[in-house]
Amino acid sequence: MGYSQDWTRRHAFAKSYFGISNFIVPTLGDGKYLSTTNDIASFEKNGFISPSINIGATHFWGHADFYISINTRSIKFENDKIENDYRLGTFTGLRIYPWATKPSNLRPYVGYKFSPFRYKQGDSPENTFRFTRVHSVFDVGIAYQLPSFYFTLEYGRVLNPSFNTYLSRNVTDSDAFPNDIFQLGVNYTIETTGTANADVNKELNNEFSKSNLNGLFFGIGPSATFPIGTSSYIENKYPFLDDKSFPVIFPDVAFGYHFTKSDIITALSFRPINQEREAYNFSQNINRNSFILEAYKFVGDYHGFVPYIGVGVGYEKIKFTEFDADIQISNLSKDFISPAVVFGWDIRPSEKGDFWVLRTNLRYYPFLTFEKDSFTLSLQHLEFNFIQFVIYPQRLARTKKITLNKR
Repeated sequence: MGYSQDWTRRHAFAKSYFGISNFIVPTLGDGKYLSTTNDIASFEKNGFISPSINIGATHFWGHADFYISINTRSIKFENDKIENDYRLGTFTGLRIYPWATKPSNLRPYVGYKFSPFRYKQGDSPENTFRFTRVHSVFDVGIAYQLPSFYFTLEYGRVLNPSFNTYLSRNVTDSDAFPNDIFQLGVNYTIETTGTANADVNKELNNEFSKSNLNGLFFGIGPSATFPIGTSSYIENKYPFLDDKSFPVIFPDVAFGYHFTKSDIITALSFRPINQEREAYNFSQNINRNSFILEAYKFVGDYHGFVPYIGVGVGYEKIKFTEFDADIQISNLSKDFISPAVVFGWDIRPSEKGDFWVLRTNLRYYPFLTFEKDSFTLSLQHLEFNFIQFVIYPQRLARTKKITLNKR
């Protein structure tokens, strides 16, 4: 059982941080466009910088760093002849330190991260197109840590950056995302687990672990989805649209019960998901209100990293619209029930004695598609809830009561 773990060592397992990074792309290849005579012409693209917000934590006593970097708007070094914009999405990444990070020491690392990469070109609805693809990036870097700050400097190599794109509704050519990305980050470290190394937490851990009481919880956090399946409807009818267009970031709101002794959760979650595709004065929108009833079991406790796996049944309310040159050509609503696989993990300072935890949820709907004009539109997305703040109000009340009694 987890209770035999060394309590002090458990609470030195992870250290959280937040901060900012700048992702720097110094050079880019040439872009392509259709001239006024409908010939394919080239133009020079200037590099850019992409500021981001970091949220993460070092784990395994300084040997691993799990993080997300939420990129904001890219800033071009110079204006280009043809308007274009590269957008790096939210990087989800891992850094591995052969030698553990610690204050006042320089440490090398290797890493991996992935994110949607988006490219937009054009300055009017009639000649604007977009392209999206998830890319993997392998990193090497160095880090320097102070008692309250954590600095990173890294080089990243993007895998398979080339892509084909539409320069009109029926003319294609090749283009590419960046090959090389440099990153400079500064983060402020915060201690979120050490305060749980106290007698009251040990007492609550023993109490909550022995029954399934006090398990009511509420959670909320930001989420995104990564399209996995392709849509034959897009490929056959509108191939100039961005088939793998990503929905915008949305909230994940959950309400449920944690059967603490058994370490099983049942929950109802709601997410409003909106996916848009636009190109050459054609627009498509899929608005999805998604509810899911899910159940999952935690399996193991690795010094506060507690993974789970389970299943769910989703109820989907979908509204689908299309406009061609501002004329609506499609408008339909559909309701679906679809199974899902759910998995993720908790970060628990105590084993079962905390009144709040950080939870990461992932969901996959393997069969979620709908038909349109004898083709299919895929909603087979990997849904990724970055960090959900989960609070247990019954545990909070019990914690306050015990704390007051000890004064």
